[in-house]
Amino acid sequence: MLSADVLAKLDAMDEYDRMLAFGRIGNENRMSAADVEAQYNAWKGGGSVPESFISAKPTTGPPSGQTANYIEDASRFRPSYDPSREGRARQSQIEQAVMCPFCNSALGIPSTRPIKVKCPSCLTESTFTS
Repeated sequence: MLSADVLAKLDAMDEYDRMLAFGRIGNENRMSAADVEAQYNAWKGGGSVPESFISAKPTTGPPSGQTANYIEDASRFRPSYDPSREGRARQSQIEQAVMCPFCNSALGIPSTRPIKVKCPSCLTESTFTS
């Protein structure tokens, strides 16, 4: 179970930073990001945290071929970490933004499926099928 201090820090964040922090805090506490988010929402709503969260199981990473966790406003994510001509060409094809299933970084991707993506933050490769 997360401490009230951690939950209060989450509450002070803006929506995007909070979404990223759910994954980071989950990794630190051997929980899924969804469990952290559920605990935060229960705390924010003034309810009690469900007993099932107290003994959360450790998560290993998601399998390949998973469904993408889409970010609504992809226009906010125009990465420029590859300044080469090929990198710029790939960046111009970005139509969607998804969350890295391992570190919760935002990844800009084209709409082609299946697509294999290597996260520049954690260097983990994921394949999205939908």
